Amino acid sequence: MKKLYIIRNIAVGVLLASTSVSCSDYLDKETFDLITPEKVWQDPKLINGVLVKLYDGLQTEDLNYWWREQWRLVNLSSASDDAQGSFQKEDLFDDYNKSYTYEDNIFETTFSDRYNHIRNCNDFLAQLEEAQGLSETEKKALIGEVRFLRAFHYFTLVKRYGGVPIISAPQEYDPNNLDALMVPRDKEEDVYNFIITECQAAAQDLPSTRDASVKYRATKWSALALVSRAALYAGSIAKYGKVQLDGLVGIPSSSANKFFQTSIEASNQVISSGVFSLKIKGDNFASIFTKTTNGDNDEYIFQKQYNVAGGKGHDWDKRNAPFSHRAGGWGCGIAPTLELVEAYEYVDGSEGTLKLNDDNGQPIHFKNLIDVFKDKDPRMFGSIYVPGSPIKDTYMSWLRGYIGPDGTRYPAVAQPDQVAANTVTIDGKPYFVSGTDGGADAGDASKTGFYQKKFFDETLTNVNMGQSSTPWVIFRLAEMYLNLAEASMETGNASAALTAVNVIRERAGIVKLNNIDLDKVRHERRVELAFEGHRFWDLRRWRLADKDAPVGLNNFRGTGLYPWYNMADDTYIYERGDHTPKRLRIFQEKNYYTRINQSDMNSNPKLVQNPGYTN
Repeated sequence: MKKLYIIRNIAVGVLLASTSVSCSDYLDKETFDLITPEKVWQDPKLINGVLVKLYDGLQTEDLNYWWREQWRLVNLSSASDDAQGSFQKEDLFDDYNKSYTYEDNIFETTFSDRYNHIRNCNDFLAQLEEAQGLSETEKKALIGEVRFLRAFHYFTLVKRYGGVPIISAPQEYDPNNLDALMVPRDKEEDVYNFIITECQAAAQDLPSTRDASVKYRATKWSALALVSRAALYAGSIAKYGKVQLDGLVGIPSSSANKFFQTSIEASNQVISSGVFSLKIKGDNFASIFTKTTNGDNDEYIFQKQYNVAGGKGHDWDKRNAPFSHRAGGWGCGIAPTLELVEAYEYVDGSEGTLKLNDDNGQPIHFKNLIDVFKDKDPRMFGSIYVPGSPIKDTYMSWLRGYIGPDGTRYPAVAQPDQVAANTVTIDGKPYFVSGTDGGADAGDASKTGFYQKKFFDETLTNVNMGQSSTPWVIFRLAEMYLNLAEASMETGNASAALTAVNVIRERAGIVKLNNIDLDKVRHERRVELAFEGHRFWDLRRWRLADKDAPVGLNNFRGTGLYPWYNMADDTYIYERGDHTPKRLRIFQEKNYYTRINQSDMNSNPKLVQNPGYTN
């Protein structure tokens, strides 16, 4: 029999994905192939080198996270009702006359992928017990750190599959007893309990803050933030889901309040710690998510850092830049929907539906493109490029077409770089009738009239693949307030929910609420956390995704906003684009749990497939 070790594959010079520690200064002192496991566990620097790989294995659903090939532009935002993917030739986003059924394995992570990393965590913890050259305090902190990372892997699994096998110690390979490696699924509730208890224990041993050289590594607040989120998920599933397969999926409703209360307690611990604050105010909301602040914004609890020089850059800007800023290809990736734009209220608290027509039903004429959005929630401007939004040294220009002096309409018919196709002659003069960032149904520019601004780096001069280094937020303080609000509302404490939501609204620069209900809490969560990877999972855990739009994702297509330039008076009018060239979506009840990959089923006969799928 032999242990399964992780040392052999550690790369020299790899940059820690979620920390700022580099290995290159100490892993070059001898041929790495000759470094044995015994040497590693006697050298604190090499032990930290192993930790590098553990962080790098986290599935953080970040700025490089897409379903299938990246060009398809299906990520957690475009798979929700917050956005569409702009490119054509993608079965989730093309052909108005067809429908798209969410796939059985959407956003899957195979058991083999996750359990390789879980095995590595288990092996680290076992080896650390015998490690030399570390004090007991240092060991405890490392143990807490790795228990948090392992819990994070289990959260990645449980929110997709429900109950999964809980393996918390290294398995030993015995070719004569392979059955010992085949572990059955645990109940979904037990997996959530494992995540929570592991993180609670880890929080006891993790430091409250980190020195500058390692400031992006997990702290006790990272662990408690995962408790806050995981317990909220579990409470929702218990309250709104149903138990199947004897609890392998689903959580008994009797456990809902227990989980909600756990989320409340963890959220309050993070909020009251005094380590984090909501200093950046409404009009500067976008700066929270920029490379300029680089995550050092007093609000990020745990984040993923990138480093272009170290080969750890990402492609977000290249894949998602508005059309005229895409630097020769790609770009245009995620197109926010009008549904999301109108979810943002006005600063006086009134409903966010845009007023496009006067009381007589006639189009309102606006002098500037951006005027229709006057007095909207500042978070909208910080999250979305709307027509007329400032960007770099110009503005985002999306135009459906021109209206001639006699009322004749001249729509854009091709993507913006097709100048000849979009040029028309009116009264003997040529006019380019498209915006430089889009306007037609054809091509790869946005079809909704919007682009994602959150995380876009306007300072980037080399807009190319792998050249972006804006960090990805995994946990931030605003989420803790929103988790607190939701869990409080679910347990009948409307006063605590109202207080928490109003902290968020006050920072945003919009009027506070006088009263609250669950829908208002969920609404606040949507607009505050847009594009941060929450909405898709929220609709699933609330068991709303299979409901018809606008409540859920069933029969959702996504609406656009079409500005027209009116030549007669040099103004713009707006119309709703209710027929964007996208498919209707079909989300089935079985999609609340992802199908277990067939290769995983084949390798472990003790696994039971999720409801609605065949083995």
